Amino acid sequence: MSRGLVARETSISLVVNSVLVLGSNLMAFGGQDEVPVWGAGGVLFDLLPTCFICALMGSVVPSLVNRRRFTPPPDIRFILLRGLILALLAVLTLIPAATLLLRSTEVLSFMQVLWLKMLLSAFLVSGVTLWSLRGLLHRM
Repeated sequence: MSRGLVARETSISLVVNSVLVLGSNLMAFGGQDEVPVWGAGGVLFDLLPTCFICALMGSVVPSLVNRRRFTPPPDIRFILLRGLILALLAVLTLIPAATLLLRSTEVLSFMQVLWLKMLLSAFLVSGVTLWSLRGLLHRM
């Protein structure tokens, strides 16, 4: 049951976050042929909330939805605090990595930005969801 739970919740989390990232990308950069990498309206600046929200939602939502399945149920404050810490760690590790990756790039096409954000968020959400739910399963 535990493997099925983790696989199902990770899949759901991936789909939901992919749709949110696609929507936010369309809102932020839709209609632009080229997107600047640097500056306030650039890709790296936009990755800050993307990483934070994906990590937070990938940890908190599946944990809260399945909270009652665990014995004893984890405290809501624990789930929220862990999600916040994971979100901050995601920003502190992935933004510098993306900065290094894009250091000599001035602009990206809209499709390049979309692929970058979709792949980054899929990697992030799957890892955070797996880690969060497995951590709750091993507490039992």
